[in-house]
Amino acid sequence: MLGAQGCASHLSTAQRQALAALARRAGGFGPAAERRLEGAMTPDMIALAARASPAAGADLGGRPEGWAVLDVSHSPSLGFTNLSPEEAERINAFVPAISDPRAVAQPFFLAGPPAERERALLCLSQAVYYEAALEPLSDQQAVAQTVLNRVRNPAFPSSICGVVYQGSQQVTGCQFSFTCDGSRNRAPIAPFWQQAQAVARQATSGFVMKAVGTATHYHANYVFPNWSPTLVKIGQFGIQIFYRFPGPLGEPSSFRRPYGGGELRVSMAGPSPAAVLAAAAGAGSLQAQNAPVHFEIADPTAPQGLRKRVAGEIVFGRRIPTHDEIAHINAVLAAMDQSQSGAPAPVFPYKSASSPASDVPYKPSTQQ
Repeated sequence: MLGAQGCASHLSTAQRQALAALARRAGGFGPAAERRLEGAMTPDMIALAARASPAAGADLGGRPEGWAVLDVSHSPSLGFTNLSPEEAERINAFVPAISDPRAVAQPFFLAGPPAERERALLCLSQAVYYEAALEPLSDQQAVAQTVLNRVRNPAFPSSICGVVYQGSQQVTGCQFSFTCDGSRNRAPIAPFWQQAQAVARQATSGFVMKAVGTATHYHANYVFPNWSPTLVKIGQFGIQIFYRFPGPLGEPSSFRRPYGGGELRVSMAGPSPAAVLAAAAGAGSLQAQNAPVHFEIADPTAPQGLRKRVAGEIVFGRRIPTHDEIAHINAVLAAMDQSQSGAPAPVFPYKSASSPASDVPYKPSTQQ
């Protein structure tokens, strides 16, 4: 609605007095009075009045109430904090999936010298293995396709190892958690590793997981990361939910960057053992004290080169495991190592008594 102040200067003295008397009598302008007033105004007068009298609930920039200040120093919580896995699953189920059958990635064919191809296949196999070893084949194929989508998108490195190991030298700054949490310190389970290798070879030989479209992000359905509502949900495969960028960056036209190669130049080193142990110790203190434990990691993009983290928080869609959970996973691995049958032992989600909202499926690990 338009107020009188934006157009009063264009009226005669008598007209302004009449409007003022009408406003006093009516306690303001109603919709009908607004329409009558607009009918006597030129388009230029209406535009001027609109600028002088912004809509209720919005500031001069047109931002609705609650969004008048843009603070990029803190991640938005959207009102969802400390969700249990069950609560996160319910919220994720309510978010609609929008899939476009036209948004399909182009086939990827890995080229380059043999050593480069071998390293690229290793990195992609590791991503499939650690992220989805116990998931259905469709989930494994979706993970591989997401990695290749990132390779072709200008927002990410242009090599497979570059994508997988982006940020791996920071304890919680890695894009794929297995590259920085010490998961690779154990040899892989043979049948699962062979399956991951087969998926990687298939993905780099022209196979396209069409259902995942142009996805560049995913997370487990038992968490609700604060970045997920900012992206477009494509669908769920296994326990993983996949997303693409909104707008042009998520369109097929943004996935045409040539493969950059240079796989051997990418460092596969993770953070120092001391840093990994410090993060694990922080999680152990959280269990002992039942209170948040803060620690700092090196981050060149943060003020003074350090970024604060909290043990147990969600980082890149995954929760940092607690000390008890890590001990349970290690016990399962030790039992599997002692098995003489050669068949993987059944694994069940672990729920800590002191942290009842923590479901952590087992994920095997490998040495670099």
